Amino acid sequence: MTDRTGFDGSLEDAEVVGRSPQSYIEAGESVSSFVGKQVTHKLSEHGLQDIDPDGWYSLKIPLAMLYDMRDEYGDTRMRNMGQNVPEHVEFPPDISAVDTALRSIDTAYQQSHRGSEIGYYEFHEDGENEGTIVCENPYPCEFDKGLIKGVAKKFASNPVKIEEVGDQCRADGDARCEYRVKWI
Repeated sequence: MTDRTGFDGSLEDAEVVGRSPQSYIEAGESVSSFVGKQVTHKLSEHGLQDIDPDGWYSLKIPLAMLYDMRDEYGDTRMRNMGQNVPEHVEFPPDISAVDTALRSIDTAYQQSHRGSEIGYYEFHEDGENEGTIVCENPYPCEFDKGLIKGVAKKFASNPVKIEEVGDQCRADGDARCEYRVKWI
């Protein structure tokens, strides 16, 4: 994985709960049935099939699938998959605003991933209807960008814009990416 992301953490003991790769399959199916089948096939190629939603699996497997999908089908498809994930996960009933939802990404991430160096998401509100989120984790940049937009759109009553800001990008080998999110 080190050739694909600038994330510095060790993924040797990193695991993900089965609900996460299942949500990637469902998100792929939201893009198209072909993409859903490709996600399932890629996970199987890397050794993950018959997923138990409460079982724990090596994080390397879904990451390998996501990077394969990005490499084969491009950044747009990766963003679309990420953007569809929030439609297939349950949010706590007390989350009803965009800023709270964006803050909850890290909580959900920490609950569905385990290991000594899995990374994080950190949201900062910058003003009314806007904020920045730092992503220091091993996921593809475009997947995170789509995920953040999807979470914001789920709770926004207006259009959502997201742009990469900052002087680092994991795609360039840096440790993190930073995005500005505006829900106008």
